Amino acid sequence: MKQATRKPTTVGDILLYEYLEPLELRINELAEILHVHRNSVSALVNNNRRLTAEMAFRLAKAFDTSADFWLNLQAAVDLWEVENDMRAQEELSRIESAASFIARREAGTKKVA
Repeated sequence: MKQATRKPTTVGDILLYEYLEPLELRINELAEILHVHRNSVSALVNNNRRLTAEMAFRLAKAFDTSADFWLNLQAAVDLWEVENDMRAQEELSRIESAASFIARREAGTKKVA
């Protein structure tokens, strides 16, 4: 069994603790900078919404970072969540590799012929 690791830092936490608080920016001000509705920024900061590629580009431009920086943060959280979700792991355990499926299909075809 995989050793439990702590959940990676979310995009919302980075925004809040590394950008909004140090720069004394409010959510509505960041929304204005990004040209999005304040609810979009609020949901992201409060970890109620996943980061989109478009928002990653907006944040990159606003904070002089790269879109990859933001997308990698989101990807790390997404991967951690799937790896640590027992229901998802149960579903994934049922998936057969394409190679195994094809071999089984071909073995079944040969028996019929």
